[in-house]
Amino acid sequence: KQVQSNQVAAILNVVYLVAGIVAVIAIVIGGVRYTVSGGDPSGVKAAKDTVLYAVVGLVVVIMAAAITDFVIKNVAK
Repeated sequence: KQVQSNQVAAILNVVYLVAGIVAVIAIVIGGVRYTVSGGDPSGVKAAKDTVLYAVVGLVVVIMAAAITDFVIKNVAK
């Protein structure tokens, strides 16, 4: 049972790492879009939305990692 929980934890860590990298890339893309929008209101709004959604996604990934880590360490004994 311990081996299975270690395997699950390893797989989830890889998934969370990939999701975190994608979120950071989305934040960078949003920043670039904001920079090149040239003050166009619709471009600025789209760029801000991109950054906002990426940050929210990153927070969700971090919380999911914390919750699953807690469950694996305390429930799957």
